Amino acid sequence: MTTHTKTTSSSSSKNSERRSPPHRSTLLVFLVSCLGGASALLFNFLLRVGNLAAFPPESALEALLRFIPESIQEPSVQSLGDFAGQLALIVASIIAVLVYGIMGLIFYKLILPRASSSRISAISKFEVFLLYALIPYAIFGLVLFPLTGDSIFGISSALYNPIALWIYPISLLFAQLLFSLVLFYGFTRMNILPSSASIVKVIYRNRNSIQARDPSRRAFIQKGIVLAGVAVLSVYSLDNILSSLSANTSTNSDTSFPSQSGSINLQNAPAIFNNAQLASLVDSEVSSNDSFYRVAIDIIDPSVDASTWSFKVGGAVNNPKIYTLSMLQNSFSPVEQYNTFECVSNLINGSLIGNAKWTGVKISDILNDAGGVTSGAQYIVFYSVDGYSVAVPMSKAMMSDSILAYMMNDQSLPQRHGYPLRAVMPGLYGMMSAKFLDRIDVVNSPYQGYWQTRGWSNVGTVQTVSFITIPGSGSSVSLTQDNGSVFLGGMAYAGDRGISKVEVSVDGGHSWQQATLKPPISNLTWALWAYEWTPSSTGNYNVYARATDGTGATQTSAQTDTFPNGATGYAMLNLNVTK
Repeated sequence: MTTHTKTTSSSSSKNSERRSPPHRSTLLVFLVSCLGGASALLFNFLLRVGNLAAFPPESALEALLRFIPESIQEPSVQSLGDFAGQLALIVASIIAVLVYGIMGLIFYKLILPRASSSRISAISKFEVFLLYALIPYAIFGLVLFPLTGDSIFGISSALYNPIALWIYPISLLFAQLLFSLVLFYGFTRMNILPSSASIVKVIYRNRNSIQARDPSRRAFIQKGIVLAGVAVLSVYSLDNILSSLSANTSTNSDTSFPSQSGSINLQNAPAIFNNAQLASLVDSEVSSNDSFYRVAIDIIDPSVDASTWSFKVGGAVNNPKIYTLSMLQNSFSPVEQYNTFECVSNLINGSLIGNAKWTGVKISDILNDAGGVTSGAQYIVFYSVDGYSVAVPMSKAMMSDSILAYMMNDQSLPQRHGYPLRAVMPGLYGMMSAKFLDRIDVVNSPYQGYWQTRGWSNVGTVQTVSFITIPGSGSSVSLTQDNGSVFLGGMAYAGDRGISKVEVSVDGGHSWQQATLKPPISNLTWALWAYEWTPSSTGNYNVYARATDGTGATQTSAQTDTFPNGATGYAMLNLNVTK
């Protein structure tokens, strides 16, 4: 009797050591499931960058942004720039990991315990885990993507990929199989499989019979298929990424454009621009490719393979055409022009503005090559590989300075700025110059593009604006420097209307003094201005600047928000003058 009691106690002790407490098992299941989800998402992200799959958190986030008011989105873009989208994607990915954790708990609590012995006995434990991969596969591919506006499995999110119709579903499936694989090994290694589950009873009831039905070779093949698929897709994705990078760098290595271009820009410049205090202003007259601002609908930039990419010209044209990148570069006379871009979301004295040299082909030349437009043509619609679209009036598109650019600052158009082709529409906000182009259509009626359906202007004409960049806001200057002179400087921009003068006020707008203008690089760019001021006393000053465009219209003092037509108002700088 005593021996029996000890044996029972010993057996019970061993069982308790092998079996984790319920609350501990639940936590371990959730953590292992989150790890599996993170592994699947990391693999899925790699496939997304390599254009082999859509990324569920990205699609869900882009769909959510459609419902977030501009009053919330705008401050984020203005204060965080690109990082706003990256931060949002990180948050969306964390939420997706937690969703995977919940799906793992559902599998552990509901699927495994309720598995039917008669149905499961013919398949292995590992195969049950693999079958569960179909649940997130169906949720993401058949529910989430269609709800976010993409077609099933996210196929429509990147139609520029010619193999998307079959590679996207396969890639998404292997991402979920990886989740199940991590789930299987995590549950097994941590011994947290529910011992009461019928499937476990069937699996462990008779090891010899199970092994006969499920030999290790079959399990090895199954796991090998999953791992091989993950490896092949990873290598293929990395190859796509490296090919895209090498295509850009090989073209970029031919020529280079200096990001510090002061020595070029000082030619024919008034003497005031030689002052050392204005050096940073002069040197930044042409923005480098890396410093040029970027605002896009894409959290992850499209990576286009130029070898398979094509550009279609259709709609109301007499002879629709399809061009490759080399055809655009070699079949038309190239056009080079300097053009300033400003984002419609740019605040007064904001940073979402840049100036660069663009090389490409005239839109009018392409339309003429397509046989010309038919009678009644009103707009040309730009379509991008990422789903973006926007329309401009036909009269604007046919102007000689409206081009499709494939180079920026004498380098191949960078990926982040629209590789391989983007529109350059002088005088209009940046949203009208679509990036990542793959098609234009001529239409006979007005068209509402991506931002226009969200309430932004469908005209897009830039406001006349001025910027004070030298010295920075809140700066302190001393009367003992430069014989008591303070040098003020900045830019003024009015699109293709040009700038005729800039005025500065150091007394809060009561009186105005004309600043010195540097001749702009072209009639499509911003103009630099400078003003030498000798303060009469120390103290805090509110310095204002206003510009007058080439038509004689002076920048308005009325302050308006960026939505929907772009911000207006005078630029203002707070400056502290000390002894």
